[in-house]
Amino acid sequence: MPEFYVEPMKDRRSCFVCKKTVKGKKVLLTCIKCHAITYCGRECQSADWGRHEWNCVPVMVKEFPGKGRGLVAARDIVKGEIIFKDKPVIKLAVNAKGRIVNPDFMASLKDQIDSLPSEARGQYYKLTTSDDTNSYNLSRSSDIEVLNLFLSHSKIYMSGGKYLLLHLNIALVNHSCAPNASSGSRKPKDQEDGQERSMELRAIKNIGKGEEITICEFRDVKKFGSIPRKRKTAIKRNLGFDCKCPVCLGQVPGQEKTVKKLIELHSKLNPTPSDWRREAGIWSRIVDVTMELHIGDPREKVMALDALLRFAHLARDKDLRRKAMDMWRQCAEDTKLEAIQMNYEEIEMDLVQWSTEFSTNTGPKKKEITSILRLIQEEFYHSV
Repeated sequence: MPEFYVEPMKDRRSCFVCKKTVKGKKVLLTCIKCHAITYCGRECQSADWGRHEWNCVPVMVKEFPGKGRGLVAARDIVKGEIIFKDKPVIKLAVNAKGRIVNPDFMASLKDQIDSLPSEARGQYYKLTTSDDTNSYNLSRSSDIEVLNLFLSHSKIYMSGGKYLLLHLNIALVNHSCAPNASSGSRKPKDQEDGQERSMELRAIKNIGKGEEITICEFRDVKKFGSIPRKRKTAIKRNLGFDCKCPVCLGQVPGQEKTVKKLIELHSKLNPTPSDWRREAGIWSRIVDVTMELHIGDPREKVMALDALLRFAHLARDKDLRRKAMDMWRQCAEDTKLEAIQMNYEEIEMDLVQWSTEFSTNTGPKKKEITSILRLIQEEFYHSV
């Protein structure tokens, strides 16, 4: 877990280990990697490395009035920079419906918690819970509380099976409708299939030292409408918290008109499309409007580009197909998120097998249509 916030941002007056203080112009050593902790010398730094190594990330945990805990940058972070990588610390198998399958899951959960480093274990118990996670009939309230902490912050991942995984550092990042960071899965390297993918947190904007690190918890800005008051109510209902980000506080103007335009364009899409050129044209406009958004996660832009690319392929429109691929490639280069790059590589492979059909002027057959459209997220396309 990250080190705790100290004031001033880098406490150069006190050694973390021996508490030695300095005066005047004298300064202490600052960890060159994370900038979040100081020492009086190499001896104290080496003595603390066994503990600090697990915490050595360029962010610090801070309490925010009215919001609870979150993360702040310990140094300046540039757009596209990886902030930290986060391996899952707790794993529980679930079935196809997302229900925990191990009858001894509480024992497994507690064993995994107990095996965490002491600071990480303490961090787990300081997590907050949502109100709707208590869906299991447990006999002891302490068990319920421990389980709810896990259920409130874990997510389902496919990894040689289906599991709920908890990434503890990612769980500390607060939401903002206009985030400055984004998280995504990393592709395992030199690992056997079936092992969990770690997560990465990357800056999608330049982040200044002391600035809060935020991510967006939703992938569809249309879901919450274009009226700020109604959006705050919908976020509270769907995500379980009162959003106090700059957008919901009215500090990011002009987004309401953009979201309204996006909703109107989606309403023109045909739920059972057959006129590929018409649909591709609408998706081209959706992409243009989506790129104007300052709110939401970068993957929302990728989802729009994905749909444009597939419909442009079916419409045999080389210009729109090139537009989608060029913009997608640029998005991957700007954010450097592995998940976006992997998605781009996957769709390239999907389209290669139909390259001969695309080069013709004949309309696509059923088999090609099914193959090209199968990966478009249904809830995204039909959420109009």
